[in-house]
Amino acid sequence: MIRFITSSFAWQFAGGFLIGAAGMLAMHATQPEMPGNAYAATHATR
Repeated sequence: MIRFITSSFAWQFAGGFLIGAAGMLAMHATQPEMPGNAYAATHATR
């Protein structure tokens, strides 16, 4: 187990995971907030 933790593959995997998580957070922050009911937001109700 110690050999795996100190391997290059483990660090590349961890680094890729962190970069991907940061990218997902950045994309989520830039998306507009969606209404709960998209139909009601686009069609007038009487």
